[in-house]
Amino acid sequence: MATRRTRWTLQIQTRREFLERSMIAAAWMGIPACSSPDSMSQQSQQNGNEPPGPAATVYGSITPNEDFYITSCCGNPVVDATTWALSIMSRGVEITSVNYANLQGLPARQKEHTLECISAGPGYLAISNAIWTGLPLAEVFDTFGVAVTPGTIELVFRSVEGYSASIPVSDLDKPAWLVWLMNGVQLPPEHGYPARLLVPGRYGMKNPKWITSIDFVDQPYTGYWDQQGWSKAAPYQTNTLVDVPLGDVPAGAVVANGTAFSGSDPILSVQVSVDGGAWQPATIDYSPGPDIWTLWHYDMVLPVGPHSIQARCTTQSGSQSSPASVATDYWAGFDGSDLVQFNAT
Repeated sequence: MATRRTRWTLQIQTRREFLERSMIAAAWMGIPACSSPDSMSQQSQQNGNEPPGPAATVYGSITPNEDFYITSCCGNPVVDATTWALSIMSRGVEITSVNYANLQGLPARQKEHTLECISAGPGYLAISNAIWTGLPLAEVFDTFGVAVTPGTIELVFRSVEGYSASIPVSDLDKPAWLVWLMNGVQLPPEHGYPARLLVPGRYGMKNPKWITSIDFVDQPYTGYWDQQGWSKAAPYQTNTLVDVPLGDVPAGAVVANGTAFSGSDPILSVQVSVDGGAWQPATIDYSPGPDIWTLWHYDMVLPVGPHSIQARCTTQSGSQSSPASVATDYWAGFDGSDLVQFNAT
């Protein structure tokens, strides 16, 4: 039976590497690829025994920390929280500094929130959901007597390993959160310990880990992935992904399942098309609201032979995942309705 297409632990370095990885997705869809795969094909072989993907019938709504997808530009640093500090700055000048004990002393709250990598799509299901603990960043500022400097247009975040990203200052009102626990325990090292950002409505590249400084700036800032040609704003696209079936499955009763997500625009419905047939409603298993994934499944009975299933979703605002099964602009995120081909045996 084929390995499920999910949760490969991967460090993405450049646009070229993504083009190489996109060939893997293209192979699933029967689409010509533009470059030959190297590290990604090796990665998929090495991780052939990974757990199944984000399916309501497998994991439930919350992804265990050890199964949460990992994407890091520059490695996963090990940070000593006893010496770590978060510097809050204005135009490069420090206003105050917050240490880990300061954060732990705050009246933290929990927040369920889904993260998706901007390079997620067919063949790379980099989307996971967790319960995070922290506070809206604006409340953290208030607690430590910090006021956003007049004229600020962006917040720039720099991380221990050299990563940087920025968000509009208006994202404080979404609100953006600073978090330091994940599913009830301290952030695992690979997920940003001691502290990371959560920004509603924006791909994972705008949710930096291992934050060491926040700077109020009055000029647009070009972050690490922006420099590589990825979307600066990085808003979530409306997408539907199919986790199973994949490869060879027993003929007869077959259950398909997967995810639908559009950031802060809640998913209202998911539909599937089997073997190119009419769109049929899928069953929604989990869909609590904005900024949290929707999990769905669809029951079907199939004879022996090759088959396909495509899934699409519609959001509260009326947005629908594109009928194309591969995004037209990889650098802005996958806007599409996943199409999977498989065999019933």
